[in-house]
Amino acid sequence: MNCNLYFTTDEIKNSTSRKDGISVEIEDNLRRYGAEIIQEGGILLQIPQATIASAQIIFHRFYCRNSFKKYELKNIAMGSLFIYCKYTTIHRKIRDFLNVFTYLWQRRDGVSIENIDYLDTTKQHYWDLKGDVMTAEYEILREFGFLLTVDLPHKYILNYMKLLDQSQGELAQKSWNYINDSMRTTLACQYKPEAIAASAIFLASRILKKSLPEEPYPWWEIFDVSKNEIESISIEMNKLYSKPKPYYINLIIDNNNGNELSNS
Repeated sequence: MNCNLYFTTDEIKNSTSRKDGISVEIEDNLRRYGAEIIQEGGILLQIPQATIASAQIIFHRFYCRNSFKKYELKNIAMGSLFIYCKYTTIHRKIRDFLNVFTYLWQRRDGVSIENIDYLDTTKQHYWDLKGDVMTAEYEILREFGFLLTVDLPHKYILNYMKLLDQSQGELAQKSWNYINDSMRTTLACQYKPEAIAASAIFLASRILKKSLPEEPYPWWEIFDVSKNEIESISIEMNKLYSKPKPYYINLIIDNNNGNELSNS
């Protein structure tokens, strides 16, 4: 078992999914889809943002080691949020999880609210979905050996904004938004949280045209990162906003005939 929780750019570019023939664009699309579903599900389930963001990072870490062709992303997305709720003692019934995610998947597929097919706990489909979440939970725990600790970048922004006496200001909110949105990328699997926090502040300050102190020492040194690093990360953050809305693709291999299952 490899306990490394950070991955190099080369490891991200040559992921297990890539070795399975999945393109960069498709993997990026699926990562964003899964992360967005976790975010939306967490909001509907009234789960704290810290738990949601941690679940998104667990989701990305899992697919840094595993292929989208081997593990169904819908199950891993649900499992990531479900397991992190347990880890942070946030209590939600699995029935509520299944209902919320089933609702979200149908809405993403364009089903109108009045035509939503809600789960019936007396039907086999409900128990199949429940089994899928339990299996995903097991696979995540097996992969990481119960090492689920996540150090989020959010706290670093809060601390620095307090130093600048801007904890309630526009710069703090914009930086916070950039960090939350960056959870749809692999940045948290590649860089330490301090670097991500500094990059979010850097990007927000440029967009808002707010200057930050660089004398007698550059402000980013408090995060122990270089300007080159935060510029590189902020570029990746900003790229997110030019990408199309992600959509679901089923890439799971049908073991009976070796073909990919149809998209749904």
